[in-house]
Amino acid sequence: MAHRALTRGIAAGAATALSVGALALLGGGIAGAAPASVTWDEGSTRFTRGVSNATPTVGDTITVTTKFERTKAVEERLNWVKDYHDSCLTYVYDSAKMNGSPVEPHLDIKPGFIAADFMATSYQATVTQASPVTVTAQYKVGENCQIGAKLNSGMEYIGSRGPGNYSTKGPQITVKAGGTGSLGSLFGS
Repeated sequence: MAHRALTRGIAAGAATALSVGALALLGGGIAGAAPASVTWDEGSTRFTRGVSNATPTVGDTITVTTKFERTKAVEERLNWVKDYHDSCLTYVYDSAKMNGSPVEPHLDIKPGFIAADFMATSYQATVTQASPVTVTAQYKVGENCQIGAKLNSGMEYIGSRGPGNYSTKGPQITVKAGGTGSLGSLFGS
């Protein structure tokens, strides 16, 4: 009986080690992600834009985040937010969120930008000192993205305190060359 338990323990340990090794091999792209962000103030609003990976490879999916914060007690209502991206990046449908809630179907999707209309929704996109608003979207890096080229990103918005156009504010994204093999070649198919 003790022999069987020992054998099962060794087998489970070997399976775990194999799984961890496979995850390390397949997860290399995630571990190598280079997030980037840029923060700036305009009046009493602080903006922080971030990208989950500023040096993706073709086929990667990146998440872009824009956070709106108020530095003074006066609130601001967001009417719409436009997220600019290079035309070689493709928006991932149903990925746009405002504070974790889906934005679609109130989203205009065009090459080079997406625009979320918060006036047409029941969302209360109101920014206060205690409650920032975060808008996120995901994009897939296309094969037509030029390796090594600096891709601009940015945003524009209209709120109750006026408009703001930061269409090239960043963060900048640079597509890097991918790996040397596919998963199929790694596993002999």
